[in-house]
Amino acid sequence: MIIETQRLILREMRQSDAADLLEYQSNPDIVRYIPWPVGDVETVQRHIDKTLANSKNLPSEEGDYLVLVWEHRDSGKVIGQSNISIQSLEHARGEVGWVTHQDFQRQGFAYEASYAMLKFGFEKMGLHRIVAEMDTRVPASASVAQKLGMRKEAEQREVEFFKGEWCDMAIYAILKSEFEAGRSLAN
Repeated sequence: MIIETQRLILREMRQSDAADLLEYQSNPDIVRYIPWPVGDVETVQRHIDKTLANSKNLPSEEGDYLVLVWEHRDSGKVIGQSNISIQSLEHARGEVGWVTHQDFQRQGFAYEASYAMLKFGFEKMGLHRIVAEMDTRVPASASVAQKLGMRKEAEQREVEFFKGEWCDMAIYAILKSEFEAGRSLAN
């Protein structure tokens, strides 16, 4: 599975990505709000193995997901990753998420990759609604969601006891019709 954008190649994870993945998965500031431990060589290898074993090129069943890394076109370096999953087949509902290498934040890469994942979810997976759930302590993720045209639908107070503290989660969502309308406005 490959999705190309202006600056990125979104592709399946490879064993050879381990060093690039370790750069951001071992950064406590990056993984603080993500359900991963701070990575070391072994945990990154387990992450790669699990992703390669379970990620689906075209998620079609409830619980299926796709993980794609972001390969920077100019350098070939992996600078982040996205995931999209099916939450409900009956309601054609999915969820999207992203994480960006610390040296490549605030440069539009998360928006670029996430836009491509939303497009894939609506066009290829047949989703009607896609949500993004995020820790409210990460305003940069909320900004990406808003730029994507997602609306904030809820803020859940102390919904998870996560890495030793209660955290609040924000839920952003977009419908296929809203995504398509936003695309036509951008053209």
